[in-house]
Amino acid sequence: MTTLNICLLQWETYNRRTQKVIESISDAQFHTPIVPGGNSASWLLGHLADTDDKLLELFGIRSRLFPELEKIYHHDRATNQQGHLSKDELIAKWKAISAELDRAFKSWSESEWLGRHTAVTEEDFKKEPHRNKLNVMLSRVEHKASHLGQIAMLPKK
Repeated sequence: MTTLNICLLQWETYNRRTQKVIESISDAQFHTPIVPGGNSASWLLGHLADTDDKLLELFGIRSRLFPELEKIYHHDRATNQQGHLSKDELIAKWKAISAELDRAFKSWSESEWLGRHTAVTEEDFKKEPHRNKLNVMLSRVEHKASHLGQIAMLPKK
């Protein structure tokens, strides 16, 4: 197994874990804040879906599938808990985004993974080659792991 294969395995593992945890949450709990005044599992999944959807453009794969997610699952804490999609709608969007990313990810060579993404100029990339697609993908895995930890704090009913 190559280092790249291990990285892709981490991506797939955390996507599966996220989906499994979300599917195990009741519809009622899905929209309940994890802690008073905090985010709900609904917001966290919407936020993760939005973040992954942005990868499609960042990595030059295609335009976003669901740009409307950004308006619903933004970071303005006082106003980000309203208008969430249903659990089924969010899971469907999550799966569609993941499928698009997985297709591209599995087709890329190591040199493509180590290439620059669209948010870094060629000039800056020469100075900072660590600003590559693989590094961004690994940071997204860490991001998912962090939010899974938050969801794990949801009181069991």
